[in-house]
Amino acid sequence: MRFIKTKEHELKENYLELHYDKIDDETKELISRLDTTLSNVEGSCEEKHVSVPVTEVLYFETVDRKTFAYTDKMCIEMRLTLNNVLEMYSDAGLIRISRSAVVNVYKIDHLQGDLNMRTVIFLKNGEKLIMNRGYKKEFLSELEKIKERNKK
Repeated sequence: MRFIKTKEHELKENYLELHYDKIDDETKELISRLDTTLSNVEGSCEEKHVSVPVTEVLYFETVDRKTFAYTDKMCIEMRLTLNNVLEMYSDAGLIRISRSAVVNVYKIDHLQGDLNMRTVIFLKNGEKLIMNRGYKKEFLSELEKIKERNKK
């Protein structure tokens, strides 16, 4: 399979096209990953039903048995658990960082260690999250898998 990237100036919105003669296993896998990545998160915000692309979510958090998705602009209350979120959007770059939080790795600016052997995650919007040390090994392992997938 070939992958052709073309930069087009003044393009209003990025888009992908798939040209194929038949859908083989490699193409099915690619379509599956894209479907997950381009899907929407649904819930409520200020008593209104909202739907935003999972790629816009910075992180998910559970507070008092309620799950929230945070974007730059809003906080969305969802009817899912964090395990459901990880199952549904596994190919979208989501990794658990604590018992109550999942982060979108594509929204991370940088990481920094702190005195308690935990890791501070700085997001691109300036927010900070704390990764508990028990999740660090799994986090780094998942990050490596994502890097390998993105190289392909």
